[in-house]
Amino acid sequence: MSSIDSFDEVQMLHPMTLIQRFLIAVPAFIVLLFPLLRSPQSSDYVSVVAVVIYGVLALPLIFLRYYRFRYRITRKEIIIQSGIINRQHRSIPIERIQNIEIEQSVLPRLFGTAKVKIETAGSAKTEGVLEFVSVDRAHQIREIVRSYQEDQKEPQAESGGEVALDGLPTQIEASRSPSRAHEEEEPLFAMSLGRVLLTGMLRFSLFYIAIAFSLIQQFNPDPNDIELWLTKGWLAPLAELAQASPWLFTIAGIIVAVSLSWVTGILVSLNRNYNFKIWLRDQKLHKHQGLLTLSQGTIPLKRIQALIFRANVLMRKLDWVAMEVQTMGLESSQRGHQIAMPLGKRAEAADVAQRLLPPFAIPDTFVSVSKLTIRRAMIRLTMLAAGVLLPLSYFWRPAIWGLFVILFIPWYAILRYRNHGYALDDEMLYVRRGVFRHYIWAIPVSKFQVLYTTASVFQRRLGLSSVYVDTAGAGGFATPEIIDIETSDAEHLVATCYRTFQESFSSSASTS
Repeated sequence: MSSIDSFDEVQMLHPMTLIQRFLIAVPAFIVLLFPLLRSPQSSDYVSVVAVVIYGVLALPLIFLRYYRFRYRITRKEIIIQSGIINRQHRSIPIERIQNIEIEQSVLPRLFGTAKVKIETAGSAKTEGVLEFVSVDRAHQIREIVRSYQEDQKEPQAESGGEVALDGLPTQIEASRSPSRAHEEEEPLFAMSLGRVLLTGMLRFSLFYIAIAFSLIQQFNPDPNDIELWLTKGWLAPLAELAQASPWLFTIAGIIVAVSLSWVTGILVSLNRNYNFKIWLRDQKLHKHQGLLTLSQGTIPLKRIQALIFRANVLMRKLDWVAMEVQTMGLESSQRGHQIAMPLGKRAEAADVAQRLLPPFAIPDTFVSVSKLTIRRAMIRLTMLAAGVLLPLSYFWRPAIWGLFVILFIPWYAILRYRNHGYALDDEMLYVRRGVFRHYIWAIPVSKFQVLYTTASVFQRRLGLSSVYVDTAGAGGFATPEIIDIETSDAEHLVATCYRTFQESFSSSASTS
């Protein structure tokens, strides 16, 4: 029986899935057990009951989830059955599958398994997940799905077995070792180890330090134990310094927190972006990355809706930029965005962008929004600061000092105006905005889903409007909206974009 035929039969996950899920469940058990370990003489019956219930239910549920999970791959669909009480039967048509991503974190790498994520066009999340199968089986699944997709397409030419069909690899290409496939291609962009470390240095975050403090609060250590630990041993001089110079100690603590965040950012970048490579093949963007967690995936070029360039203040000064591709049908946790370049020079990003969206060319100049946006931003932000800090100062007097932030609002409003603008050429709309985090969107007019203008009561009194652009897969806090432009300019921009879209649609229809 061939390997392809074997997938037509009902399959189970890899047996090592049981051990991995048990090990994943252990930390939660320890968290529940921690109060009892810290105070063995306590009568915390809630913790005892929680530990017993978790212990009684966890192991059977792990086994039942594994035993009740089945999948099958036919020439027309992938069928996944799961669930213990509520059974789920999911059928994923082969022709709808856009990408099969293979991911290996630390535990799967130790056990020789991998997670297979099945993504389809138009879906807000991953359609199906096989967690876990063997690494060889994961690559076989991807190859077989490609093979079945090829069978549903008619050949474009008849020059032997090397013909690529509709952006899908041929049988010969699919039979190559997937682990070495990216090594045979000239990378479109690759990151050296130094570039990976620099990415973490330029994009540090306090997020992981906040997680650490949250864990400390969760465990709720005894203050007396902390004081004893700080005032004895090699930390005793620090405790004396804190008592003698509290302000100096506070400044030193801030420096230490920032340094830890910096180091953490470097380590996170190393794990996430190590050996980062992208390359083009068969009208798809292929990506490989990861140190402890390996990830391989592809993005069909036709799914790319927009390019997003972002940089913080330091990155802009040093001419660095990160580039994302906005796509449709990806996980909601990624908000439709995939990293295409974690860190690169602007010229490098422009070269890659030109390959992904051929009409791309960042304009030399942007049309600025109305200067009235400065006044509007100052009024809104001042009212917001006063509305929050004044009531707060009634209950906590030191909050009144926060009103000094109002002195910086004019500076922020001016920078916001200078960094906000737009440009339109024959095929692309570019939107620029942001102060501390600077964004540039490059959106093909042909990809527009919705384009409209809106104006609040205050904007109408000033003759201003905002233009909103919506594309498939859009999401997140920052969006490509053009705020506070003259109403006549806004109407002209929308009319021009719609005319360009209609011309593009008519041209593509006549070509097809």
